[in-house]
Amino acid sequence: MKKDDFIKLADIQIGETVSRPVLVSAIAENVSRNGKPFLRVTLRDGFSEQIAMLFDASTSTLTALGVSKDSIADVTLSVTEFQGGKSYKITEIRPCSDTSITLSDFTKLPPVDMDLMFNEICELLESAADTRGDTCSSLSELTLRILNDHKKHFMFSSAAISMHHAMRGGLLYHTYRMVKSADAICTVYTSLDRELLLCGTALHDIGKIWEYSTSQSGEAEFTSSGVLFGHAYMGASLIKKYTAELNCNKEKVQLLIHLILSHHGTLEWGAVTCPAIPEALALHYIDNLDAKLYMFEDQYETLQPGDLSDKKAMLLSTTSSL
Repeated sequence: MKKDDFIKLADIQIGETVSRPVLVSAIAENVSRNGKPFLRVTLRDGFSEQIAMLFDASTSTLTALGVSKDSIADVTLSVTEFQGGKSYKITEIRPCSDTSITLSDFTKLPPVDMDLMFNEICELLESAADTRGDTCSSLSELTLRILNDHKKHFMFSSAAISMHHAMRGGLLYHTYRMVKSADAICTVYTSLDRELLLCGTALHDIGKIWEYSTSQSGEAEFTSSGVLFGHAYMGASLIKKYTAELNCNKEKVQLLIHLILSHHGTLEWGAVTCPAIPEALALHYIDNLDAKLYMFEDQYETLQPGDLSDKKAMLLSTTSSL
C-alpha cells in the first residue's frame, strides 16, 4: 500500500464520510453521562493519528469483530464539528480485507534516510576528534564506540512517549538534527569546545534506548528502568562503564558526563544538575530548540492552509520538559 493511496485522516473535512484502512494503535473504554459504554480508538494512517469515537461499544465488541490493538482495520469515519474542531466517529469497523497491507504501511518514520543520518553523525564526530598533545583516547573515539555498539537500538528507538520525535527512529532523527546544529553553532561561537559539544550532543539521550520500549509501529512506553532511573542517569552510567575500558582523559570525561546530566537545563525540567559550562548550556538550548520546532512541524502536517493549531495545546507542549 502507498500512503498516498488514501485520504489522510487529518484531511477529512467536516461533513464528510470516508472509508479507508488504518492501524488501531490504542483502545480506551469510557462511559457516557447516560451510562452507555463507548470507545476512544486511536487510529494511524502513516502520517499522523486521530482519536475516533465508537459509541455503544466496549473492547469485547471489537474483539468479537476480530479487531484489537495493533491490528489493521477497515473503518468508515464520519467527521462532524465539535467545539470549533473536528470530531471523528467510527460508523463501521472490521478487519482489513487487503492482506497485502502491513504494519509498516502505517509506521511514521523520519523524513531522512536512517543510514545517512547515522553515518553523518559519525563523520562529524570523527572530524571533531581532539588528540593534540594527549596520548589518551579522544572523546570522539569513546562516543563512536558507544554509538556503534548500540547502533541497532539507537536507530530504532523513539525519542519520546509523545510530544517530540515520538516515532520509530525518532531518537536518531532528533540526535542527527542536534549534532548538525551543534556543529554549525561552533562556527559562530568559536570558544566552544567542538569535540565536547558534539560528543555530548550525540550521547545526550542515549539512555532512552533503555528508558523506552519502542514497538514496530513506533509507539513507546516506559520500561521499569526508565521509571526507576531515567535516561540521563543511564546515559551517564554508560559513559562511566566505557571509560573503564578506554584510556580517556578523566577531566574531559567528567565534562562529558556533566553535559548528559544537565541537558534538561533546570531541576524542574528533570536535570540532575544545572549547566555549569558553556557547552552544557549550548546543548540544553539546542535540545530545547529541536524539540520545540519539531512540535510545530508535526502540527503543520495536520493543518490545512489558513487553519490555526490549538494554541493552548501548543503552549503546553512548548513549555514542557524534554
